[in-house]
Amino acid sequence: MQVTRGLFLIFGLLFLFFPSLSNWLFETDAAWYRPHVFAAALVIVSYLLQLERSSDEL
Repeated sequence: MQVTRGLFLIFGLLFLFFPSLSNWLFETDAAWYRPHVFAAALVIVSYLLQLERSSDEL
């Protein structure tokens, strides 16, 4: 199985910024939907990165 550069980049950035990102996502006075917006953004970014590949690479 081949790992795409975009997915590798997303995991690398999440690994680097996880402590500050988790504090930001789960603040007590934050909006309840903040983690869901973040998860939706990750899904959209990974879908857009997948569109760059040609059909014979899938």
